[in-house]
Parts: sequence; C-alpha cells; structure tokens
Amino acid sequence: PVTYIKAFDEIRKLFAAQPRAQALALDAGSFSFNVPGGRCEACEGDGFRKIEMYFVEDVYVSCQDCEGRRYRPEVLSVKYRGQSIADVLRQTVDEAVGFFASLHGLARRLRVLQEVGLGYLRLGQPATTLSGGEAQRLKIAAELGVRASTDMLYIMDEPTTGLHLDDV
Repeated sequence: PVTYIKAFDEIRKLFAAQPRAQALALDAGSFSFNVPGGRCEACEGDGFRKIEMYFVEDVYVSCQDCEGRRYRPEVLSVKYRGQSIADVLRQTVDEAVGFFASLHGLARRLRVLQEVGLGYLRLGQPATTLSGGEAQRLKIAAELGVRASTDMLYIMDEPTTGLHLDDV
C-alpha cells in the first residue's frame, strides 16, 4: 500500500537522512527491498523462501538470514523515532498516521488510506495478499491522494467491482 500511494519514497528518504544512515553511506535506495544493496540477498527482499514440494503444494518459510525483515542488518540498524524500516513497514496505516503526524505530506497520504477504509492494512503488505475490494480502494486512495490544481470530475466504470455490499 505505501508503495502504491507513492509514500514509500518519502519514508526511504527520511531513513536515508538519519545520522546512522549517513555514517554508513546508505542512500534512499538502500531502504528499498526491491533492489540489491540494502535488501537481504538470501531472500531477495521477500522475507521468505519458497520450498518446492514435488507432490504437494509449495511451502513458504520465513527467511533465516533476515528473519522475515527483508533487509540487511546494517540497514535495520538505522532508526527513526526508535523504529527500523522493517518496523515501520509492519505498522498498520492507522498506527503510521500517528507515527508520521509531524510529517504533513506523508501523514496526508496515509490519512487517505484511512478514509477509504484501509487503516488496518500493514504499510508493507504485499499487493498479492489484498482482496479485490482492498485493491479497488487502494487505487481510489492513490488517485484521491494526488493534489489536483483544478477541480476534477471522476467517472468510474464499474466502481463497485470487488467491493463488499457494505462498502458499496
């Protein structure tokens, strides 16, 4: 969710600006679990390993090297308000709104997720684990989070696809 609404860039820059990160020569890219450098290379930033089972369904286990945290120890040693990047990505949207309240731009983006009913999602939750309704609301939140310089009219084709009747 945090990547989709373009808030992860701000969070990564925030961590890269910490004194410990600068001492270790870590840049914002080091706080991405998608690229080599800061991510755990054993699991390639996934936080888990896939064990192929030949006659039954594959099994996924937490990465033993990073313990599911997705990053190298040096990256995890950088803290913002006592939390590592992995700790922040485990926060729910509701928790993160309070945690980042002093950073108005970031908090505003996160509040949009709350407003569409996604406050319970974890910031780093994989998109593949979202339901159809959650994915729809995430798309709506991303669009609503963009500040338009002019008035906008949204015409939604099939706006209720994937939504629960209560959400409709």
